[in-house]
Amino acid sequence: MNTYEYKEAVERAVSAGNFHEAFRLLRVMLSADSWRLRADLDAAEEDYSRIIDYALSGAPDPGRGEQISALATRLYSILDMLLRESLVADHSSLYFNVVRTLRLRRGEQLGALLDDYKTARHTLGSFFGTKANAEEQRRRIEELEERIFDRIWTTTPLTFDEIAAIRSIMGDETVGDGVKSMIVGALTMSLLQFFSEPSLRLLLEFADLAGSLEVRARATVGAVLVMARWPKRSNTPAVASLIQALRDLGSWQQNVENVMMQIIRTADVETIAATMRDEIIPQVMKLRPDLERHIKESGFDPADMEANPEWEEMLNKSGLTDRLRKLSEMTEAGGDLFYPMFSMLKTYPFFSHISHWFLPFDPARLEVSKALGHDAALELMLEESPIMCGSDKYSFALSVNHLPEVQKQMLMGQISEAAMNGRIIGTSGMNPDEALSAAITAYVHDLYRFFKLFRRCGEFSNPFDSLINPVGIPALKQDFREPGKVRLLGELYFKHKHFNEALALFRSLEPDLELHQKMGHALQRLGRLDEALVEYERAEMLAPDSEWTLKRLAQISKALGRHRKALEYFARLEKIQPDSAAVALQMGHCYLELNELREALHYYYKAELLDEKSTKALRPIAWSAFLNRDFETSERYFRRILSELTPTPADYLNMGHLALAQGNIREAMNFYSLNSPDTELLAASLTEDLPLLERAGVDTSIIPLVLDSIRYKNDSK
Repeated sequence: MNTYEYKEAVERAVSAGNFHEAFRLLRVMLSADSWRLRADLDAAEEDYSRIIDYALSGAPDPGRGEQISALATRLYSILDMLLRESLVADHSSLYFNVVRTLRLRRGEQLGALLDDYKTARHTLGSFFGTKANAEEQRRRIEELEERIFDRIWTTTPLTFDEIAAIRSIMGDETVGDGVKSMIVGALTMSLLQFFSEPSLRLLLEFADLAGSLEVRARATVGAVLVMARWPKRSNTPAVASLIQALRDLGSWQQNVENVMMQIIRTADVETIAATMRDEIIPQVMKLRPDLERHIKESGFDPADMEANPEWEEMLNKSGLTDRLRKLSEMTEAGGDLFYPMFSMLKTYPFFSHISHWFLPFDPARLEVSKALGHDAALELMLEESPIMCGSDKYSFALSVNHLPEVQKQMLMGQISEAAMNGRIIGTSGMNPDEALSAAITAYVHDLYRFFKLFRRCGEFSNPFDSLINPVGIPALKQDFREPGKVRLLGELYFKHKHFNEALALFRSLEPDLELHQKMGHALQRLGRLDEALVEYERAEMLAPDSEWTLKRLAQISKALGRHRKALEYFARLEKIQPDSAAVALQMGHCYLELNELREALHYYYKAELLDEKSTKALRPIAWSAFLNRDFETSERYFRRILSELTPTPADYLNMGHLALAQGNIREAMNFYSLNSPDTELLAASLTEDLPLLERAGVDTSIIPLVLDSIRYKNDSK
């Protein structure tokens, strides 16, 4: 077995409670120089022997479950370290590149790095030297931040001293939230790479109410993603105890719900981006010459829509207004409108280091301060903006310096005016719950951008690739016991067309009419028609006259080839909607499939009568009349198809059949030639339709002669 096969075998053994096999496999994986891991494994096996001995004594042992859980956690940790060590030497990913680099710095310790950082921050705060010296000191601080991130990200498991050092700086009120938020990001990235219970416990500690709002938001998001990544490993008594303590504080459940909702809403990001890329931007570029001409001729301000009826009318006619309104609705519902705007602005050198993606916006950073030119109004706008995530703020700030001077001055003037008029309302104007929710949203957006846009994002397991079902995470299951919360998330999944996830949540609830209908719809959209039919039948029992349910029952019965059953449902719909052309048309289709041509034609004529403007009945009437050997009617409707519709290859084929049945052989050949220039494809189509031609009374022995005649005709071209 290779390393990954051993890994899977160990995980299966631990999951099954076969610790004897797990110990055996882990010893096979140990290399000669893994003396520290060997000692850890020996100690774990000794502890397991004591658990067995005590269990065999027959004495009651209420703590056995916790001991077994702790043992499993230890074995998983040893397994991770063995896997990690097998990859360190030559794996080309950024993670292992950093691991190898840091191993060359043998004397560097995390605690010392954190102490150096605090000293450097204190020195900068009381600095009275030259501007150049201040910049050098600032550069030193930013370098230390990168080294701290790298060290925490690639260190697993953290030692007792390292954990103590992290706790110390996170609790130091003299240290700003910037580095604390970055440390939370480093812990999250470390845990998404390799699980470590002590690191997860740290994240949960930082989600406590005692922390700052930004840190709490990021720690909560990180903890949820980690528990979703490792649902079994994170289900330990120690983790459960910490989460219960957070529940007792009163805000944990609401925060987790906010995290889940924002993660689900990332499903809209690509839709919004595609709408911007494929619809709105091309339409704007198409309208640009006309817009510029109108603006130049009339001298009106494009920002004042009410004063510009011509411009507004132009946008309405183009369909752009409707598309913008749709985008606005998605944004109001939590959609990430800024992703398509800023995704192309993530190529600045600033974004080349992984740690920078996890920094809250700081206008004091060297790149930012140089780009903004210390413009206080712009700095305030970016710092306070609750609708932009950190990486987008950095993108905006770094791009300002590349704008033409005229546009740059105009932008600065507008922002300064907005600041003076008090129009910038940021997080400082929110209540604590709103501010925390905004921070959660922004951080989810930051993480989404990292996993989609970082230059080496393909090397990471993307937590947004598959949506999270919180009911399937043991550590979070208690937070989603209330049916109202489960239903809320299920409805959100359903709305965003994530039907598998919605089904998993809906099925954990006591079903009602609406749930049966939605589960049926979800199953139908997933192509699981038999299961969908069952759910719709259950909905029908609760509401026998529901038009919506009857229509779906009819549709699925028809799709499954149960045309007689479909007719029963359509007949019930017909009683409710006697003037529905759509129902009549569907009943015609069912009768046609059942070869009951008179009934089929009756309903097709009814559909045509009920909706004279519609042309949907033309083709089925023409074809049904042909099969019924009413060639005169069939020809009349085929002629209408030629004049009122755009004929398809299938139309030409069917018209050839009609001409053949009428004895118009040359006309039939002309129509067949229009069906396909490829004679062999035409031959296949004719062979497939032979039973239908025989049913219409056609002498099919002439078909080979017709085909050869077409072949000779083609040869002469």
